[in-house]
Amino acid sequence: MKYGIIADIHSNLHALETVLSWLEDEERVDGYICLGDIIGYGAKPNECVGVIRKLRKCLNVAGNHEWAVLGLADMSLYNLVAKESLEWTAGRLTDDNMKWLKGMKKVFKKKSFMMVHGSPGNPVYEYVSNESVFMKNMSLINPNVCFIGHTHISEYYYADSAGRIGTELLKDNGIIEIKPSSRYLINCGSVGQPRGGADKRASFGIYDDKTGVVRLKKLTYDIKKTQEEIIEAGLPESLAERLSFKV
Repeated sequence: MKYGIIADIHSNLHALETVLSWLEDEERVDGYICLGDIIGYGAKPNECVGVIRKLRKCLNVAGNHEWAVLGLADMSLYNLVAKESLEWTAGRLTDDNMKWLKGMKKVFKKKSFMMVHGSPGNPVYEYVSNESVFMKNMSLINPNVCFIGHTHISEYYYADSAGRIGTELLKDNGIIEIKPSSRYLINCGSVGQPRGGADKRASFGIYDDKTGVVRLKKLTYDIKKTQEEIIEAGLPESLAERLSFKV
């Protein structure tokens, strides 16, 4: 089965629609892996949740922004800009969409992979940002591939059968050939709010569980329109500015 891997959409409808159109038309994916934080920061939370809900064969796990708007996380733990956007989002999500978000799992497992937003050990909150965090979680990766989000950075961590541990950044069209004897934490970056460099294109992945290959893809989308919608909604202007190449 061929999956489109999407994460950290953050209410960015234009980025989401661009990515999904490409996955449908160019890759003809069979289903989707959605790694949380559909909402937050952006101006189109209901629209983005609605799109995800309609996707065929879409596997979902909850992110920290979902937990925050559901009242499952302490809002004081977030910075002021994030807190303002979360409160704005919570006040606008429909009851139906809130009910759907409440049904999201923290961890989801299939035969060939598992998926969480943060880390296997702390599925909603932990950032896998270095090899020491990967090593701490390594024994919990079962099966041997875990897809994650949360950091918004496209990279992966691995441990091979010889005990070697490493990490690699994933660039556009970069591939990972999964080996059964190795363990992996794979982050295909953020659809709606990419970080980690000057490349602000929407970032996502494609995983074929038959060939065991993961491929990263980055696409341009209408950043200017997204920025205008954020400002028109009355959200902090910094949320619009961080989407541009000037940030």
